[in-house]
Amino acid sequence: MNMMEKTDLGEMTAAQLSELFASGKASPVEAAKASLARIEKFNPSVNAFAYVVPELALAEAKASEARWKKGEPLSPIDGAPTTIKELTPVKGIPWRRGSVLGATTPSEKEFLIMERLRGAGVTILGTTTSPEFGWKGVTHGPAFGNTLNPWRTDRASGGSSGGAAVAAALNMGVLHEGSDGAGSIRIPASFCGAFGIKPTYGWIPSDTPTALFELAHRGPLTRTVEDAALFMNATTGPTPKAMYGYSPTPVPNWHEGINAASVKGVKIGYSRNLGYAEVQPDVAAAVERAAQRLADMGAIIEEIDPGFSNPQDALLALWYAAEARTVEMVNPTEEQKKLMDPGLIRIYEKGKTYSAIDYVTAEQVRADLKVTMALFHEKYDALMLPTMPTTAIEAGVDFPGGIEGKDWSDWSPFTYPFNMTGQPAVSVPCGFDAGGLPIGLQFVGPRFRDDIVLALAAAYQAAYPEDVLSAPRLG
Repeated sequence: MNMMEKTDLGEMTAAQLSELFASGKASPVEAAKASLARIEKFNPSVNAFAYVVPELALAEAKASEARWKKGEPLSPIDGAPTTIKELTPVKGIPWRRGSVLGATTPSEKEFLIMERLRGAGVTILGTTTSPEFGWKGVTHGPAFGNTLNPWRTDRASGGSSGGAAVAAALNMGVLHEGSDGAGSIRIPASFCGAFGIKPTYGWIPSDTPTALFELAHRGPLTRTVEDAALFMNATTGPTPKAMYGYSPTPVPNWHEGINAASVKGVKIGYSRNLGYAEVQPDVAAAVERAAQRLADMGAIIEEIDPGFSNPQDALLALWYAAEARTVEMVNPTEEQKKLMDPGLIRIYEKGKTYSAIDYVTAEQVRADLKVTMALFHEKYDALMLPTMPTTAIEAGVDFPGGIEGKDWSDWSPFTYPFNMTGQPAVSVPCGFDAGGLPIGLQFVGPRFRDDIVLALAAAYQAAYPEDVLSAPRLG
């Protein structure tokens, strides 16, 4: 569907809604109602929401409407229908965290990212699904069932921001907060045909303890790069409350940066597989086609691998230790453990066996990886590679094909290295496989140069927009 021909508010982007609110041609209340209607219509097929809060949403939309009428919006995304991943607490909504051990009473606290989104005036529609404590790259578990891929509902949405990506793909709201500790924004963006960015660690500060430390980035999932840039304008910047990482000043205007997006003369290192992973032929062909398109648009493309070996073992030491600590903090009884995701319990047990020396050794791998990539970016503005080696796997499994491997991250080799380095990484849709499932193209930039990857993705999306869904496709 052509973006310019839209008349249905539910099909609009955040940027388009902003223009309509400013001109008085539509109101935030109408936009909220359109989004809530889409949730009511589509969500039963995909299970993307943990909670939907129509009363709270309409009250916030009314307040936004009054601000626009006065000509005093808090930001361009004032009134934008927005969802929050259930790992982030939202006042008035139980902080479920994908777990039977999550809260059942409305939260009274919020994190800094929520304070900033509230400061921008967004309308919160509800919270989107995550696997238990966000532990894996697919969104299903014993407590709350399975979040399904809207392009084919017998396939996985990806995770752990699965609900956010599905909501983005179906435009159940226009801005969707997610988080990414090993690929959790980019995996579902790729599987669901949405745009996702894991910003450089530090731009969106973490003001709350996390056992993942600097692996866990928060960021947006949206239909368009432009909407993600508007989300970042509202949420990036330093704070004395930052527990980890660092945010430089001044903060760029991300939205302005993509308006002049051109790939001409941008030097891109193109890696087919990082030198060690296997890629599904349909995916490889789509990424190859994207490389050719970018070259035709004036980018300088050189085929090269960054030159590091698979850092999965180091990632698992950091990840399992963190998940063990997360489970330990909720302190489940033996009876409660039986209600939890068995895969999470397995890595909790494994995580407890790592020594402090194992952890320090893994941290050194991470440090070396940062240097390898920083040296790579001395020569290249960006790295381009597939987001995922495969399109969406079967729904409801941790391992495709029923063959259990070392860890779920076996099938996402292109995402977690860049959590370890803290670099900005995006996934932008670049085609479909033979079965009609979306394929994601990943750009990785130097630390704090999110403007580069946003501009590349914006220019590519403008030149080669992919189809969007008007309803879930049942599989």
